[in-house]
Amino acid sequence: MYLNENFLLKDKNVSTAGDTMNMPRHRWYYYKEGFSPNLVEKAIEMLSLSENDLIVDPFNGSGTVTLTSANNCIPSIGIEVNPFTAFIAETKVKSSTISDFDRYSNYILDKVKKKKESPLLKFSTFTEFSGRTKWLFNSEVLNSYNGGYTNLKNIKNKDIQSIIKLALIRTIMENSNVRRDGKCLRYRSNWKELNYNNETFIKSLENRLNIIREDIINDNKLISPDILCGDSRKILSANRLNEKFSLCITSPPYLNTFDYTDIYRPELFLGGFVNSMEDLYKLRLKTIRSHIQAKWERPIINDFGTMYATSMSEILNRQDKLMHKNIPLMIQAYFEDMLNILSVLRKNAKSDAQLWLVVSTSAYAGVEIPVDMIIGELGNKVGWYLKEIGVLRYIRKRKTRYSKDINNLRESVVIFSAEK
Repeated sequence: MYLNENFLLKDKNVSTAGDTMNMPRHRWYYYKEGFSPNLVEKAIEMLSLSENDLIVDPFNGSGTVTLTSANNCIPSIGIEVNPFTAFIAETKVKSSTISDFDRYSNYILDKVKKKKESPLLKFSTFTEFSGRTKWLFNSEVLNSYNGGYTNLKNIKNKDIQSIIKLALIRTIMENSNVRRDGKCLRYRSNWKELNYNNETFIKSLENRLNIIREDIINDNKLISPDILCGDSRKILSANRLNEKFSLCITSPPYLNTFDYTDIYRPELFLGGFVNSMEDLYKLRLKTIRSHIQAKWERPIINDFGTMYATSMSEILNRQDKLMHKNIPLMIQAYFEDMLNILSVLRKNAKSDAQLWLVVSTSAYAGVEIPVDMIIGELGNKVGWYLKEIGVLRYIRKRKTRYSKDINNLRESVVIFSAEK
């Protein structure tokens, strides 16, 4: 199998979202799990795509693919299971007149200054009133946010309403006692001394609104992508794309036991995207089976090629070294999902289409699973032709007692073509 260690995009940081922090519109909400727009730009360039083509991302996240497509005047469809990140993707392409944006920004800032008691004050670990020794937000911050949030309904322009809602959510997370770190939320080392309050919230919101204002002034109105919120497995199987695509470029959840709904739990509740822990659990059941935090449907298929069989055999021989007994089942379920998605995408592809998937190898019980190569085998099995597996970078793996001898994991882009 062709593993290209000299891929043209190797060590160019295209598999990370770091550069989006300063890019217009992308910077409206930083999504750490995303990849660089430069990867999308390169694929568009290599395939010479135009406004007559369609780009698809079945794991659209915060909309890097759909926003980049919009910037290039190319129609796109993004599918995303997380309603909050789907909201980010929808909002990043919205526009407004500056006069309306300024008027409503000042209106919301005034409501933030006045504050309003939040219904989440005693929910879970949201504030000091939860009775815990640590909490996500100081109550004054949560009430400042709620002052603005409850008055969004008075903004009649729905585009501006969404833009300011996103700014409010970004602002409260900037004034949170925690920061996102890998698969969890970690408390800032000096969170008590920071003493986030109404004043810091207002300052952060003003700065965020100014950044958005600058981007709206400098951009023309963008072509709107179609953002479909839901389980990509079901949406693709129901053939809701309506037309065939020229490029599918995406990064499915990594096989790393991360529950991406959990690390965005505060935003899901703050924005009213879920209203109970039951809602959150139902959302977990709609995600790719790459984690063990939900009792999802057990996999049936177990024939995923020779590399999968070899890896799984080694893992089963080391079950006593696994961090959780269900990991072998999770690995099987993950590749079953990947097989089904690759199959459905092939049916929705134009005759000359390409499929680019950014993935990473994984490690359990001291066994490295070559996810990129296994996916290469799966694609061939359902009618894709593997062009190459381009190595993007090697990332340092966090030391754990479960796979202490594996120091690095490989991040790659698996490129398929619908034709030889």
